[in-house]
Amino acid sequence: MQPTQRYALAPRLGLCGIAPAYFGSVAAGASAVRDGLSIRGDSGMPEASEIRDHLGKLRSSAAFARSSSLFAFLAYVVEETLAGRGLSLKELVIGDALYSASTPYDPGIDSTVRVEARRLRRKLAAYYEHEGRGDPVRIDLPVGSYRPSFAAGIPVEAPPAASAPVLGADLAIMPFRALSSDNADDTFADGLTDELIFALGRQSRLRLAPRLMVFQYKNKAYALAEAAEALGVGALLHGTFRAVGARTRVTVELSDPHGFVIWSAQVDETIADTILFQERLAEAIVAQLPRWMVEPAPARSVLAVVA
Repeated sequence: MQPTQRYALAPRLGLCGIAPAYFGSVAAGASAVRDGLSIRGDSGMPEASEIRDHLGKLRSSAAFARSSSLFAFLAYVVEETLAGRGLSLKELVIGDALYSASTPYDPGIDSTVRVEARRLRRKLAAYYEHEGRGDPVRIDLPVGSYRPSFAAGIPVEAPPAASAPVLGADLAIMPFRALSSDNADDTFADGLTDELIFALGRQSRLRLAPRLMVFQYKNKAYALAEAAEALGVGALLHGTFRAVGARTRVTVELSDPHGFVIWSAQVDETIADTILFQERLAEAIVAQLPRWMVEPAPARSVLAVVA
């Protein structure tokens, strides 16, 4: 017999976890008919042990790293289905199991289950489109149902061992954003971005994405990971500018290709001359950057440093 795996639910509305009774176990290699689906090695369907192994991989994936509540939803419906209770997976049942902290879940006034199910479908689709494209098992949550489906994945040929990500540049300095609607502040933020590109380009051996490419993101909402992929860079430097009277503050962050912040700093300055002010701010930011970004030694790839 294989040991039963259990998945803890992230706290929500005071709920600490899923009771162990919710999770079933299936003997390895045994033939079981669950909700009309045969889960066995010779049926073209993944075995229960394979599904649980895949569930563990999903839990540690980048896609679910910051989505513990969605993973708890997925783990619950998967284990219920493997235990033969897939047909009972209704909105009220899931709501009572996962989202009823002190009062019974009421679908008439609470849409949490429906909202989370839609989010989970999108999360799974994104995972299998990118990170899990070649996984041997695929779990989906069909529209109109809370019972997951299981299928064997389509193998994808691995790239040659010597291949590596091809980056157009090491770093993209994104347009800084003014935290006000003042046109003067917006113009100042653009100038600060220009000065920072110039200052870092002069003091660092890192390859910087050109201004024309990064400024297409000005005044647009974008996901950091998507921008890094589109620009072909290993990291993004981005920040905000705000002015209160004669005082100004610039907040700067350095993010890895997945959008996680790996360094940040704040710079406060007060100078009347705008151009000199931008130069001083850019110099102050560069002075606080990690040493490996500005050292004159042969360039180190940002991707290698933040990996």
